[in-house]
Amino acid sequence: MAQDGYDTLLKQTDSRYRLSIVVARRAAQLKSGMPTLLSDEEMPDAAANTVSVAMEEMRLGKPVVWGEDLPTDAQLREARARERRERTTEVV
Repeated sequence: MAQDGYDTLLKQTDSRYRLSIVVARRAAQLKSGMPTLLSDEEMPDAAANTVSVAMEEMRLGKPVVWGEDLPTDAQLREARARERRERTTEVV
């Protein structure tokens, strides 16, 4: 992300450390299967990079969910498997 984008994100936190922690935690959520809050038009060029997606969500002020109400890794894996099965049945 360009320096001006980084500076915008830094203004949303009280330190570079907190910014890196927040972005890393959101990127980990995305990597584990949590869906992004970005529309196709908002998706950064490096969409496969979860850090870029997390930073863009933060820059746009998307309502990221944290806390105890998040699904477990097992629930996310099951949901992804179900989606794959449904896509496979639709194609056949």
